[in-house]
Amino acid sequence: MKSDNEVGKRIKDYFNEEGMSQQEVAKILNVQQAAVSNQLNGRPFGKNSAAKWNMAFGFRVNWLLTGEGPMFDISTEDSVKNHIELHPELNHDEDIPVIPARLFRAPEINIYEYVMNSENVDRLPPVPHFQKHDLFATCPGDAMAPRICRGYLLALRRIPIDNPIINGEIYVVDTKSNGMFLRKLVDNGEGLTFIAENQKSFPDFTLPYKDVISIFRVVGVLITNL
Repeated sequence: MKSDNEVGKRIKDYFNEEGMSQQEVAKILNVQQAAVSNQLNGRPFGKNSAAKWNMAFGFRVNWLLTGEGPMFDISTEDSVKNHIELHPELNHDEDIPVIPARLFRAPEINIYEYVMNSENVDRLPPVPHFQKHDLFATCPGDAMAPRICRGYLLALRRIPIDNPIINGEIYVVDTKSNGMFLRKLVDNGEGLTFIAENQKSFPDFTLPYKDVISIFRVVGVLITNL
């Protein structure tokens, strides 16, 4: 097992290569910069913090906890060909469509069908170290979901609407009444409760199941603008 200092140093090197400061990393993780500095300088990752870093940056949870194996599910040095051989579910004939931010407030539109059948949306190749994803979405605003800000690109995986497994993670939900929402999501037994990071500006609310068109789990976040 590698030491925690080795893991932290490798992450430091990675962020230096990406041109990211600790302040930027802390903002994405929604923690103080001191917490980031501590972990990059040898504080061990717990399961909860490893899950946060995995969600935000794609580092493998087991690698964060033990230092063993690859940093990502697939090394960024590997070729796209090798990636597709290992992950045939990402072997798309076409690139993945991107939901523009303006469509987040377009009620009564089946966003999935719209972007899958439209030639007027941007398309991007799948991201190697993310889980399987069906869509990208450009985040429309701030403080609606933890660690996600305006302009970030979200990788989304569609989940079954007839039997969804909701576990409090971050989702994009397409609704009939108010368009799309980017929130932490909880299944309350009678519908879905939407929880925002900024409670003062975006209070919790609940919608019945019948108001939901599609549900997508956020499986990756890219800090970029189209």
